[in-house]
Amino acid sequence: MPTEIISVREAARRLGRGTATIEQALRTGTFPIGTAYKTAADRYVYIIPRKAFERFMSGELTQAKE
Repeated sequence: MPTEIISVREAARRLGRGTATIEQALRTGTFPIGTAYKTAADRYVYIIPRKAFERFMSGELTQAKE
């Protein structure tokens, strides 16, 4: 069974973008899926749900965050 969360690296590879682009889009909320949050140590953690990403890739999900 695949993991429920995909990495920024995997998302970037599949979208043909750099990891920095995906990270920035998650931080600013311009990527329609996933989220970013800052830890107490001032590091970002990125969460991209696999199911929502697959829906985005299929064109089913384009605007709303899930």
